[in-house]
Amino acid sequence: MYCKELDKHFDSKKAMFAELKANKDLLIKARKAQIKCKSNAFVIDRKANATIKALPDMEDGFIYAVISNTNYMDSHNDVHLNGSMSKTASEQYGKVYYVADHDLKVNSIIATPKNVDMQLKNVDWKAMGYDYEGKTEALIFKVAKDKVMMEKAIKLIESKEPLENSIRMQYVKIDLAVNDPEEENEYKTWSEVYPKLANKEKADEYGYFWAVRELKIINEGSMVLFGSNSATPIESKEAVNDDTSKIEPSEDTQTEDEKSLQNENFYKSLI
Repeated sequence: MYCKELDKHFDSKKAMFAELKANKDLLIKARKAQIKCKSNAFVIDRKANATIKALPDMEDGFIYAVISNTNYMDSHNDVHLNGSMSKTASEQYGKVYYVADHDLKVNSIIATPKNVDMQLKNVDWKAMGYDYEGKTEALIFKVAKDKVMMEKAIKLIESKEPLENSIRMQYVKIDLAVNDPEEENEYKTWSEVYPKLANKEKADEYGYFWAVRELKIINEGSMVLFGSNSATPIESKEAVNDDTSKIEPSEDTQTEDEKSLQNENFYKSLI
């Protein structure tokens, strides 16, 4: 089995866990030093015929972009925990842009900070189109449609394309979790977080994940075609009330170059 954090193949999970633990401090320091734009291939297919229901308190005339959410193992092997975004959402309110493709340029602005109402809401998984029990804490950008500055973005939303979102972020507090009782501290984190996971099958496959207890938003959240976490849709009340609004399956096998080219060609087609 291959461990991407160590860039190494192992004959057993136990050997992989031991080396992850031995290098844990270095790996955590390296992750904290990075600013990540989480826009890789996501880890779970959407239900082909699932209909997005309603986020809490949706209003006419606004779009709602789920930028990030918790209790879900993403393609970085991260699990953002409830409360991990509370501090940064408070500190960065009124300072964060909504842009396209993590491109911090004037022509890529969808909404400026003064028009981004950044909210944290507990949302039922089923309201996001997933057949999971329980709730997820979602970081949502609420933007008035008449304040959206990019015409292409409105066209994409109104044509009900299966758009997602992605966050530019930095780790602040993070723990390693492994499914091995002999690794006492790491197994304690596993036992704490695993019951809350929506996509437990992913954690079972890998046997470890990174529990993100606190993160910091860096400047922006983005509209993308493919995010590291597929449970990050964009919706409006009007679209939710239209039964033709569907969540489509992901294309999990695309390379980064293929996704970049598809993004570029799709946006060009709207000009």
